[in-house]
Amino acid sequence: MSAVFFSDFDGTITERDVIDAIMAEFAPPEYKKIQDDLYLGKIDIDIGIRQMFQLIPSNKKDEIVKWVKENIKLREGFTEFLEFLNQKNIPFVVLSGGVDLYIYPLLEKYLDKISQIYCNRITLQKEKMDVIFIYRCGDKCRKNCGICKPYIIKNYYGGYNLKIYAGDGITDLDACMHSDIIFSTGQLKQMLEEEVMEGKRVFKFDKFSEIIKNPIFSGEGFQQEKTVKNL
Repeated sequence: MSAVFFSDFDGTITERDVIDAIMAEFAPPEYKKIQDDLYLGKIDIDIGIRQMFQLIPSNKKDEIVKWVKENIKLREGFTEFLEFLNQKNIPFVVLSGGVDLYIYPLLEKYLDKISQIYCNRITLQKEKMDVIFIYRCGDKCRKNCGICKPYIIKNYYGGYNLKIYAGDGITDLDACMHSDIIFSTGQLKQMLEEEVMEGKRVFKFDKFSEIIKNPIFSGEGFQQEKTVKNL
């Protein structure tokens, strides 16, 4: 069986939302109004993220990266989890509406164990930071997070028999609809109780060790060949 494991980043791989943490530390107070509008659904997620980063001077990049590496923790058991997937030859793919500014520094020592990272990009060509959206959300998404997770899953990984997904919030709902097995943490736990998830297996988790111990990974069916490639 060919399986692939997708994961959100903020609040899923990390213990807390990194964009919220960066804004609280580096952005002027105006970011709070944008954040409130974003959470209330008055503006789309991609618009809110871009407007908040546009409040931060570009020359803060190195300071932000240093602060993130010192203050943001990854969810417990992540290292062992990646080793577990690599042993079973299951590719691990990050699907994030966050930005490369902090994702790559936080995952730097794990890059050899990660198949692919899809995320938005920070540009520093102007006085203030800006965000470039590479994989724009289309009609497959109900929330514009700047990266269309359903599109990537369907079009780049459609050849895999089993699609597994881990997420924590509203931007993960549509990705769950295109996955077979779902591991939910944070707000996604409650959200999935209100969604129709026919034919899907849904599990709650708080530590990555809980995913490793899940019975779905037992048996030879998950020991796939290394020749399975991203599509």
